[in-house]
Amino acid sequence: MSVCCRSKALAVLGAGLLSFQLMAGELPLPPELESSPYPNVPVTELASATGLVSLYHQINYQLSDVENSSELPAIYVENLPKDLNALPTDEKSQTFIRLLLPTIVAVNNEILAARKTLIGIIDKSQDQWTEDEKAWMAKMLKDYGVKANNYNELLLQVDVIPVGMALAQAIDESGWGTSHFAVAGNNLYGEHLPSGGGKYLTTPGGHVKVAAFDTLFEGTASYIHNVNRTKAYRQLWLLRKKLRAKHELTGYELVGGLIHYSTRGQAYVDNLRALIKHHNLDSFDNVKVEDSSAEVIRFGR
Repeated sequence: MSVCCRSKALAVLGAGLLSFQLMAGELPLPPELESSPYPNVPVTELASATGLVSLYHQINYQLSDVENSSELPAIYVENLPKDLNALPTDEKSQTFIRLLLPTIVAVNNEILAARKTLIGIIDKSQDQWTEDEKAWMAKMLKDYGVKANNYNELLLQVDVIPVGMALAQAIDESGWGTSHFAVAGNNLYGEHLPSGGGKYLTTPGGHVKVAAFDTLFEGTASYIHNVNRTKAYRQLWLLRKKLRAKHELTGYELVGGLIHYSTRGQAYVDNLRALIKHHNLDSFDNVKVEDSSAEVIRFGR
């Protein structure tokens, strides 16, 4: 059975994070390899940010309620509206966080599913690995740029990015979802075009190529994979391992490992921490997705 095949049926794991059910014998792939990340429901097309705000009001989706209940509606937004800036400042910030939050949770859940599988395979003697497990491990090693058989290094890299950190970086890099690259290319995290190529947008004059993605899920998965694969972030991986062992893994703490993410260095880290603290972004780390009425939103262009 191919390890590349996956069912797209939406489910909620016991941990309360979004996942996709697997048929018996299949192994989960990380989100950057996910071809159909959204639940199989009709897509609702909206024309403006005010339409999204109205939808959130109708279902009473408020961040304060999410913080109190740890329950998150399964409303997945594929792309950004062009007019977020037309909203009042507070409403713009609340709307951006609400639209991106389910996607970050979904991406992290895919990573957790792969990590759980990785741990389960590592814990077995290699002579007990199935052919599918061997093929899956080889694919993962290649995907994360890890040398053959260095499974502990792979485990160090296959891990989540805290929700607060991902939200703070998206806010900083995309100007609350209003930058050209965010709106036109679903690039919320300032990723340049990788050496392997792909879809891209250019800066004025075409001097810099910036990665472009089909959806916010794809852009978010690529950003997390970039952080988890690029050797410049090894200190972040080690910090994450230390924080996880102490049950202190938060965005506020982990952004300390992003000193090389931006040319702004420590000032970048300080700004992310200010965003996390001011908007209470670390309060969403353990939210559960309520999938009883999943919906996918798309903005027309």
